[in-house]
Formats: sequence, C-alpha cells, structure tokens
Amino acid sequence: MKSDIQKVETTCNNCGSEKRELITTGREHEYDNTTDDVFNVVRCTDCGLVYLNPRPDVSELATIYPPNYYAYAIEENYDESQRQNFYYKFRYAKILAGLEYVLSFCKGDKLKVLDIGCADGHILNWFRKVRTHDVETYGIDLNEAAVEKARKQGHTVYAGRFEEVDIPEATFDFVWASHVIEHVPDPKAFTEKVYRILKPGGIFWFWTPNIGSLDARMFKNKHWGAYHFPRHWFFYDERSVAKLAEITGFEVVKIEYQPNAIFWVWTFHSMLKSNPMFSKWADALFPPVDWAKTNIPNLIRNASFAGLDAAIKATTGQTSNMGVAFHKPDRG
Repeated sequence: MKSDIQKVETTCNNCGSEKRELITTGREHEYDNTTDDVFNVVRCTDCGLVYLNPRPDVSELATIYPPNYYAYAIEENYDESQRQNFYYKFRYAKILAGLEYVLSFCKGDKLKVLDIGCADGHILNWFRKVRTHDVETYGIDLNEAAVEKARKQGHTVYAGRFEEVDIPEATFDFVWASHVIEHVPDPKAFTEKVYRILKPGGIFWFWTPNIGSLDARMFKNKHWGAYHFPRHWFFYDERSVAKLAEITGFEVVKIEYQPNAIFWVWTFHSMLKSNPMFSKWADALFPPVDWAKTNIPNLIRNASFAGLDAAIKATTGQTSNMGVAFHKPDRG
C-alpha cells in the first residue's frame, strides 16, 4: 500500500538561497510499499546545488525506506556457494582493493573506521579484511534489524540517525559514507559533525551521485536512476562539493569517478515502469531491488552497464558515481 507523506520546504544547503529553478519531477518506481507522491528536483540559481523540494519529512523515513529496502540485507544475497563463484570473487576483490586505496590517504597503520549507513555491516566486513591496515570497525544505521545483523558480525554499531547519536569528538581516523550524504536532510550539519568526530588529519571519504555526469544530463527529465525518488535529497557535482568543503572547514584532497551499474538499472527501470506497454517487464528486465544477487542475468546486466560507464569515463572523465576525499587539517 502506498501512502501520502508529510513534506517540508527546503532551501539551498550550501548557500541558504531560496532562489531556485525546476529541473524535473518524479515519483517512486522501485518499491510498491512507499508513496505515490510526486516530487520536484530543483537547482539553486545562486550556487548551482541541486536538491529535492519539497522533500519528505524525517518522520517519514520508515515509510520511504521500507523493510525490504535493498541495503538492509545485502549479505543475505550470498550463501556459501555463491561466495565461491567468479562473479562474487571478482566483485569483492575489486571492493577490497578499493578500500585499501581509500585508506592509503590516512596516516598510521592502526585505524578506527566508522561507516555511516553501515546497514547489515557488509562493507565493514571488508574493511576488516584489508591487508594494508589494522582496522577497528564501527558503524551506524537507523534500521534496528540491520544494526543487529552488523553487531552479530562483531562490529561496534550505533543505532539511530548519525546526526542524533552521541559520538565523542576526535574519535576516528577515517569516516566512510557510501551514498549517504544525498539522503540526509542537512548535508552541511552532517559534514560538520563528521569534522568534529574525526581526529586532526583524518579523512572523510564519501560516494555520491554526480549530477554533472553525461547520463544525468541525458536523463535529467525524470528517469535518471540516481534520483532514486524519494530517497535522494541532494545532488552534487565538483563545484558544489568544493563549496561544501569550504563551508565546513575541510580540504578536498581527491575527487574520482567509478562505474556504478545500479544507476543504469534504475534508469531503465524508471523508463519501462512509466510506459504502460512495457511496465510489466520492468522488474524482470531491470530488477531495482535484487540487482546485487549473484546470478547470470545480473552478471551480464551489471557488467554491461559497468562497461558503458567505463566508456563514458574514458570519453568525459566522469561517471555518475563520484568519490570524494575530505581532509581535516592537522593544525599541529
């Protein structure tokens, strides 16, 4: 059952301006148990930040993130036999190498790492397996069932919204937030809190959709998968990321781009779902929830989209998946 939800008017989070222009409108297409409401995507005409306005109120988080939200049970996609197949091994060997790379921006061999939005702890499991550092793993997530799964795997996990949980200052060497910042109601306050809980010299690495990518421009009229209606509330590019660092005291030390097949899956799912002739095929051809399971259709589909992203990166230098490293200055 879909429901009408409470919404709030917002202003530009980077500069506070109320001046904006409409880019597009859209609605939920991935889940059938959230909301049918229509949402506006707007651009600040002063600084260029793109955001949802109005957006769901934080009281509606349990509605727009249903119990079957894909991130809450990623580890359950893989039984022991699946962990032995080539697709799983290749994908996660790549993840492990990527985590070792991002940790290379940190000083020291022993690191306290916090994963914001850790869900069931699947990424923390891989942080614990890195060969280059001795990692102590911490996480935080608002879904209690996911938190319990992460705790059972041996991680120290806070339950609740990051902005509301009490975390001592200057605690962590590295804070990771993979596709989280676009979900929060106040990215500026979110980033300022990350600054406080990092030790001097610490690194905040986050992944977020790149609204400046080729596919974002191609599908900006409703169907771009990274809109993820109504769960993505802010959309950054290099310019707006640099502004976020400036207003929160961080230094930008790295921006990079990687393939991300899921945005393409969601793009084509949205296109089919909106067409009465093809909507019944949308879930089967481009599964919005089960895209990460290790099966042959996903292997073919995700590898094809990753290859497409690699070609776009080779041509334009960017993809829709932007990785950003913020450095907290070591004043000492």
